Amino acid sequence: MEHKLDLKVIFVLIFSFVMLMISLSLYLFMNANDILIKPNPSCNFRDKVYVEDFIYKLDGTLKNNYEIDTRTVGKQEVKAIYQDKHGFYKAKRFMLTVKDKKAPTILVTDEYTINKGFNGRLEDRILCADDYDDNTKCVINGSYNLNEVGVYPLSIMAIDKSGNRADKRFNLRVVEDKKTKDKGENNEVVGTIYYKDVYNKYKNNNTMVGIDISKWQGDIDFDKLKKNNVEFIFIKMAGQKKMNDKINIDPKFEYNIRKALDYNFKVGLYFYSCAKSPLEAKKQARYVIKNIKDYNIELPIVFDWEDWENYNGYNMGLNKLNIIAKTFIDELERNEYVGMLYSSKYYLDNIWFLEDYKKIWVANYGELENKKKYNYWQLCSDGMIDGINTLVDIDVMFNE
Repeated sequence: MEHKLDLKVIFVLIFSFVMLMISLSLYLFMNANDILIKPNPSCNFRDKVYVEDFIYKLDGTLKNNYEIDTRTVGKQEVKAIYQDKHGFYKAKRFMLTVKDKKAPTILVTDEYTINKGFNGRLEDRILCADDYDDNTKCVINGSYNLNEVGVYPLSIMAIDKSGNRADKRFNLRVVEDKKTKDKGENNEVVGTIYYKDVYNKYKNNNTMVGIDISKWQGDIDFDKLKKNNVEFIFIKMAGQKKMNDKINIDPKFEYNIRKALDYNFKVGLYFYSCAKSPLEAKKQARYVIKNIKDYNIELPIVFDWEDWENYNGYNMGLNKLNIIAKTFIDELERNEYVGMLYSSKYYLDNIWFLEDYKKIWVANYGELENKKKYNYWQLCSDGMIDGINTLVDIDVMFNE
């Protein structure tokens, strides 16, 4: 009798479970349309998009409206987690296509000048780069002679692997190669901007004024810099001269940093890089870290990449270049240093993905608009100050 009772109980339990599953299946079927995804969901490379941007209809509440990573072109799965009107948690998966729809960047002015007798390829000198693809095809149309002075109307075309195309017309001016001295006749230093004038104009409660130096400034009298109100100094630590070149420590680095710290200047450093891969950039950052561990570096360590005339030879898109810079900076920050990107405003506007960087040092020789976008401003390269016998860059720090 007890055995038969146990069988009945088991039967009831099984029946109840089956009915529950049937009810749940019917419920899910009846509510299959409580979330609808937009047809053929897609976005552009590096678009700022969220899960909710691809939901057409939702009878409930979305619980994971995260920003989708769109830094890789191709398909990726997105998972929308939501709570329906009955309180049940559900998930809807869909495939998002990230596309490269932007035309390549061509950086050439309307009037492009080159010296007579230049024996390279003009296509290699004019920067052509895609935001994503590493190999952009660049073609110049029109006739010209680099061995004959003149003006040549030309056009340039750039096309990426996705078929996006950019075209630009320009005049090529071939001119005589005039050798000039950058320090004036008889090696006399010719400067136009005095440090004291910059200090008086830009110094306030929200700024500091300083300089950046390297071997080119020669033997520096740091005592005179202190007396002339220099508040911070960026010192070149090391760098490369060209792609694939070894790292060279600036000959004046050790002297400059020791003296600057002895006089209690706030000190930052910069590294001139020609890195062509993220791995190389990481090695460069580790090299910097190894060689500065004995110094008190209060200000950022700067990644300075500006081999623009040879950029096409690196065969890398703007995405890769930015990954290289971020790799260098991220490695510094993993070791508790502050990293920063340096570039001229022209290249910051056209090349760099500014939203990826916490700190930016802009070079702009003239008045600077939207100063709040930047942390440091290099406002001239022809500054003069007592204590330095050559021209020097003058900078303004914007306090946070």
